[in-house]
Amino acid sequence: MGFFGGSTRPEPSAGPAFEEEAFEDAFDSLPPLPKPQDNTIIAKGITFTGVVQGEGIVQIEGRLEGEIKLKGSVTVTTTGFVQGPITADSVRVAGEVQGSITARDHLCLERTGSIHGDVSTCSLVVENGRLDGSSKMLVPPERPYEVQPSEMTADSTSFDLNTDEV
Repeated sequence: MGFFGGSTRPEPSAGPAFEEEAFEDAFDSLPPLPKPQDNTIIAKGITFTGVVQGEGIVQIEGRLEGEIKLKGSVTVTTTGFVQGPITADSVRVAGEVQGSITARDHLCLERTGSIHGDVSTCSLVVENGRLDGSSKMLVPPERPYEVQPSEMTADSTSFDLNTDEV
């Protein structure tokens, strides 16, 4: 009998034994972790300084001060700013880039975008954006040759695109 007329506490009993197998089975039934993505986003409000290098997709919504060397695509959104050179397979600019761009396959400058630097690409689309620099058209990998004007024969036909004749 305890103080104040109460009953004594019961002795602690050994509860059910811990079953390790049941614990392991619970983890086996969990869904697998998602596969890692090849996407990288530099979010609005974030400033990244350094070199971005590798394979995949990079989307710049914030500020990147440095170089991008990528096997894949780069998108600079309307809020994005890149200060430094970009080299990638495909580049889309809706924000601002201060630096040269080499797009091995395709470069798209959207109407909200601006590029302050030279560009080199196989395919260039300018949707009323601002390009302060020179552009150089690269030969696509499928066409390893390019006909030079000096290689054209006398039989080559030329057309004047400024005439009104049909």
